[in-house]
Amino acid sequence: MRPAILVSSLAFLAMTTGQAFAYLDPGTGSIILQAIIAAVASSLFVVKMYWYRLESFLGLGVPVAASDDDTGAEQ
Repeated sequence: MRPAILVSSLAFLAMTTGQAFAYLDPGTGSIILQAIIAAVASSLFVVKMYWYRLESFLGLGVPVAASDDDTGAEQ
């Protein structure tokens, strides 16, 4: 199907819809807000995870030097 026909068909269907008489309570808004926040947070985590993998693959990351003080043991 050609894209122009598809777009015009969807536009026609959107203009010919009737009234829904639906009710959205305040809880619906908070669920939508939580979903948006979760999507943004998980997207940032995935980008961070793959960014570190790309850096280590290319050898661009700064290696962390291990020392005796980093073990957490008290003397």
